[in-house]
Amino acid sequence: MEKYSSEWKDLAPRDVVSRAIHNEMEAQGYSHVLLDIASHMHSDALRARFPNIYTECLRVGIDITREPIPVIPAAHYFCGGVQVDLWGRSSIKNLYAVGEVSCTGLHGANRLASTSLLEGLVWGARAAEQIEETFYVIPPSTLGRNDIPPWDESDLTQDSDPALIQGDMQTIQNIMWHYAGLIRSGDRLSRAIRELRHLQNEIETFYRTTKLSDGLIGLRNACEVALIVAQAARHNRQSRGCHYRIDSVAVGDRLL
Repeated sequence: MEKYSSEWKDLAPRDVVSRAIHNEMEAQGYSHVLLDIASHMHSDALRARFPNIYTECLRVGIDITREPIPVIPAAHYFCGGVQVDLWGRSSIKNLYAVGEVSCTGLHGANRLASTSLLEGLVWGARAAEQIEETFYVIPPSTLGRNDIPPWDESDLTQDSDPALIQGDMQTIQNIMWHYAGLIRSGDRLSRAIRELRHLQNEIETFYRTTKLSDGLIGLRNACEVALIVAQAARHNRQSRGCHYRIDSVAVGDRLL
């Protein structure tokens, strides 16, 4: 890490560390890098401090008390995306956002470990308080269960193909990883949007002509969310924390 952050080194923020790992993987053709804990902690202390990681790694044949751990960066696509007030209210009436999806200013530009839990605890309670206080002014729905017509699939005879669903989901994952991942640019994001829009049309046709399943609904939602994230990322040209653009333009002391 000294190569990428001479001042902070191993204590650099997680977005810097993630990009450093990503750069090394790309430059050297690695599928992962190795995290060495064994040489820095006694085995008993390591097992006591990281019992879940120890157990999970052991399950796949890696003893972290004796050997390094293979790691790769992970992307948090929703990290403070929906701006809310002190009561968890968004700009849409009666829509509240709590936890990792919300933007409160508490966690800064990087999601730091358990801050999403703290936000869920604080803003969850505050949002519940506010909803309870104002609930009486929201008129109750006059619709009953029997007023909602059943889902009609009588004209749909084709079952959803799991191979198509899996293939499309992998395509979405690849697009987001390569074009909207740890390192972004206007060109990459524009390409992501073009490919996602094409895929969206294909999935919508699939959705309208096929019997519903959890996998099909999840695929449609995943494509919609990926497109929203890519469009928002292209709109925001200011690098900040885990949203890092190599084509940010510096104007004075600000990045635009």
